[in-house]
Amino acid sequence: MNDTVKYLSLFANPVMSVQLDLDLEKLTEFAFEMWNKDKEGVNKSNIGGWQSDNVGEEKHEEFIKLKKEINHYLQIYHSEVFRGMKFKENVKQDIEGMWVNINEKDHWNEWHIHPGGTISGAFYIKHDSTGKHGNIIFENPISLYLRYMHWPNELVEEWNQTTASKIESMPEPNILLLFPSWLKHRVGSNLRNDTRISLSFNSILN
Repeated sequence: MNDTVKYLSLFANPVMSVQLDLDLEKLTEFAFEMWNKDKEGVNKSNIGGWQSDNVGEEKHEEFIKLKKEINHYLQIYHSEVFRGMKFKENVKQDIEGMWVNINEKDHWNEWHIHPGGTISGAFYIKHDSTGKHGNIIFENPISLYLRYMHWPNELVEEWNQTTASKIESMPEPNILLLFPSWLKHRVGSNLRNDTRISLSFNSILN
């Protein structure tokens, strides 16, 4: 008997992780330059902390390098993850907005998505690579159904990437993450007396 078994990964939400090699001291300098320009910032999903308005047109040398890297990997993500899609015109991913996040102790981000975007992401400028500095946490879009209708909690000791309701990703300095803009996520509380700095962005089809 020679059976052929295939698995289809339906409705996946891939998260791309890329190790970059940028000057984090210069990007930290850039982050505080943005803070000094507008100390009030904006308030969206952030609970405490500071979030800049759009910094996409800034001309800081190291920031321009980062923007170039992000653009490069946006096109790779688009070609790989959306392979098989047919578009009515030639399209590519364009950065639509970028902002800096500076978080001190006990600052965090509430659950949210990025409406209007196609791909969203984060680049980590300052993080100590431990959960105490705050992980990024992704929620399974069907978590409510999984836990209450299909998988009894009392029978499962450990979940996997298909069945987990939430998955935490440990940030590291110089790591770039890309993910679908509709994937719900939050950022854990910074439990340390040490600043956490990241840069987030959205892209749209153009």
